[in-house]
Amino acid sequence: MKIASVKAIPITYIDHQQVPLNYLFVRIETDNGLIGYGEVCDSYACTNPLSVAAIIHEALAPLLVDEDPVGVDRLAFKMRGWTRRRLGDQGVVIQAISGVEIALWDLAGKAQNKSVSRMLGRHRDHVPIYASGTFLQEGSADWHMSLFEPCLARGATAIKVRTALNYNDDLHTLRQLRSLLGDDIQIMVDGSEHYTMTTALEIAKALADLGVVFFEEPIPQHNRAGIARLVEKSPLPIAYGEHLFTIHDFQDCLSQKRADVIQPDAAICGGLAEAMKIVTLAETFGARVAPHSAAGPIALAANLHLCAAASNIWKLEYAFTLGGLWQEMLREPILLPDTLQDGCLAVPDGPGLGLSIDEDVWNRYPYQAKSPVKSMPTWSLGNI
Repeated sequence: MKIASVKAIPITYIDHQQVPLNYLFVRIETDNGLIGYGEVCDSYACTNPLSVAAIIHEALAPLLVDEDPVGVDRLAFKMRGWTRRRLGDQGVVIQAISGVEIALWDLAGKAQNKSVSRMLGRHRDHVPIYASGTFLQEGSADWHMSLFEPCLARGATAIKVRTALNYNDDLHTLRQLRSLLGDDIQIMVDGSEHYTMTTALEIAKALADLGVVFFEEPIPQHNRAGIARLVEKSPLPIAYGEHLFTIHDFQDCLSQKRADVIQPDAAICGGLAEAMKIVTLAETFGARVAPHSAAGPIALAANLHLCAAASNIWKLEYAFTLGGLWQEMLREPILLPDTLQDGCLAVPDGPGLGLSIDEDVWNRYPYQAKSPVKSMPTWSLGNI
C-alpha cells in the first residue's frame, strides 16, 4: 500500500453568527482506495486556507506520494526534516504538517483496523469537555445561558467565555452570568491577547473573586517577560498553548513559567504524536492540560483521541457553536451536543478517527475569496 495523492480542500462555511468561516481539510488516498482525513486549525477554524494549502501541495505532498502511510512517525520526521531549514518550524508550516499527520494517523488506523486512540494507548472511552462559548459583549447573561443550555442540559460542568476591549462591561455581564450558573458550574475566561500586563492583572483579580478556573491568553504571546510576571502575580491560573508549536515551544513555556495550564491542539502544534509528547511534558512540570479545539469535526475527533490516550487531561475544549458544519459533514450523529453524556463525549471506536465523512459538503461550500479589507483592525495588539 502506497500513498497515491495528498490534497488540501479549503471551504467557506457560515457559522452560528452568519459570519463566513474558512476551513481546511486534508485528504490522503492510497493506491488501494483507502482514504485518510485530516484538518488544519489556526486557532479558530482556518482563516487563510490557501496559504496553508500551498505548503501542503508544494512542500509536503511530494514527500509523501509513493510512501507507505503506516509509518506515521517516520513520515512526520521526514516532513519536519525537509521543511525546517527553509520554511521553518513555526506557524503555518507546522499547522500544515499537523493536518497531514492527522490524516496519516487516520489512514494507519484504517489499514490496521484500529482506532487512533487505541494505537496511541487509550485510557478512557469518554472525555470530559468544557463548553466554549463566545464574547461576553455579544449578549446579556440570559443570552449566554441560552447559548450554553444544550451542553449544560447534557451534564457539562464547565464553560468558557471571552472578554474584549470594554472589559469592565464584560465583567459586569460575567458577574450576572455567575449568579445564573450558580457555584457548581466552572467558568474559564479567554482574554484573546488584548491586554497589557497591568490590565490583565487587574482583570485576573476580578476573575479570581468570581471563582474563575483560569484566564486564557490575556496578553500577547510575544510578550514573554510580561506573561511570566503575570503568572507569578496572578491570583488564578494562566493558560496558554493554542499559538504554540511543537514540544520545543511548550518546553520553553513551561520551563520559563509562562503558563499554569497548557492548551495544545493536535491540528496546530504538529499533529497527534507531537501533542502526546507535549502532554507527557506537562506532567513532568505539574501543569494542567486542557487541549484547545475550535475547528471542524476532524480536528475535534483528533483532539478527542488525544484526550482518550493521555492520562493527565483535565477537559477538552468543545466549540459547540461550530456544530453546524460537524452535523453536515458527519454521516453518523456523533460529536454533537445531543450526544454528550454527563458532560462527556464518547470517543469514536471505529478504525482511524472513526469518522464517516460526507465529502459532498465540501462541494456545497466552496472556498470564497475575501473582499479587499480597507478598515484597520479592531483587534487589540495587547495595548488595552
